[in-house]
Amino acid sequence: MTETSKGAQTRDTILEAAHDLFVEQGYHGTSMRQLAERADIALGGIYNHFQGKEAIFEEVIMKYHPYHEVLSALQTARGNTVEELVRDAASIVVETLGRREDFLNLMFIEFVEFESAHIVQIYRTIYPQITAFVQRLVERRDELRPIPLTVMLRVFLGLFISYFITEVMLANEAFPEFRANELEHFVDIFLHGVLVSDSTS
Repeated sequence: MTETSKGAQTRDTILEAAHDLFVEQGYHGTSMRQLAERADIALGGIYNHFQGKEAIFEEVIMKYHPYHEVLSALQTARGNTVEELVRDAASIVVETLGRREDFLNLMFIEFVEFESAHIVQIYRTIYPQITAFVQRLVERRDELRPIPLTVMLRVFLGLFISYFITEVMLANEAFPEFRANELEHFVDIFLHGVLVSDSTS
């Protein structure tokens, strides 16, 4: 193993240990000593790879943020119409997030402990990668209201991430009528809103 690959492997080990500890007990609840013990590396050795704990968190959130899986999965969405494409994409987003139980922990650390200090970096990383999915909507622009597509995509992601969050928060405690066809209702509201359409207007 070369020195470079060994160094990269050590960094990955540190990041994996940090991810697990942050998810388990939060950023401020995790000490560098605990991190070194979990990674099975000397405390001083961590500083050969990272300037400090916040630098480690920055890399953890960029490496483990589910946008990697979500954006990749979105490219597999299929549909001959906007409605079919949105329904398939919504199912994919929810299913992908459902496999990432650590997501909410990482996001709450970012929002609460860091006051969203790294969100801009995440956004700048994500934005160029969403153009392919946006382009697929552009190709069906005659089916859409004249709403900026970036806004439409923001609403889409916000709506279905909120679906995931409430799904986790409420788990099996919600009333049955709340859970009946719930994803279908979210998709329908995204596509058609909540108002009865007025064909005379």
